[in-house]
Amino acid sequence: MHFRNFIFPVLLSLALVACGKDSDKATALYYAEQEPGGEPYRTRMIVTARWLRMDDGGETKDFLLFDRREKTLYSVSAADARILVIAPKPVSIASPVALAHTLEPDAEAYPAVGGKKVTHYRLLTNQKPCYNLFAAEGMLPEAVQALREYRQTLAGQQAATLAGMPKELQTPCDLANNVFAPVRYLDYGLPIRLDETGVRTSELVDYKTDFETEPALFELPASYRRITIEAMRSG
Repeated sequence: MHFRNFIFPVLLSLALVACGKDSDKATALYYAEQEPGGEPYRTRMIVTARWLRMDDGGETKDFLLFDRREKTLYSVSAADARILVIAPKPVSIASPVALAHTLEPDAEAYPAVGGKKVTHYRLLTNQKPCYNLFAAEGMLPEAVQALREYRQTLAGQQAATLAGMPKELQTPCDLANNVFAPVRYLDYGLPIRLDETGVRTSELVDYKTDFETEPALFELPASYRRITIEAMRSG
């Protein structure tokens, strides 16, 4: 892992970040992501007190919009002119297997990001490595909280479909990361780099705390058909 090669360019870009005076302004975070065998791509997260929007930061009209007040996720597909609605559900089931979580912090010192200390952790479940995490404790707490809320909504929906999931896909890491401990990687601060074993690698490349928003960023296309995830599953 070439974390040091990655983090110094980040420090240079983040040094230009200024605090906005307008309390209504948003925070924008930009990540470079890559899945095994795939090409790297960019994602953008825009965080306000009410909303979390995820998109590619470009011209595409597909995006995710999470309503932090209602804890509801909207997945917008321009090609289908459709909005998939994912409402919050509690995780009211027990794990089909016992899950034992282990945290292995790294004592090595890493360069700070945004003035915050960065620590390297390995997160394991049942002795299997699930996350390789570099986190900045205390950095952008509102963004971290928004991610927690978003992940909890996803976990409720994952729990609702767990019974129909093939057993071979119910690995300790899958169960922990997606259903029964979905926010544990956020307990240590803002992820600067996150490797989810066999799934995805994400690296923070920039952020802005005074991001200028437009109301249209948080509006759902009125002409698009809305469908709940339950209706989609039932066909």
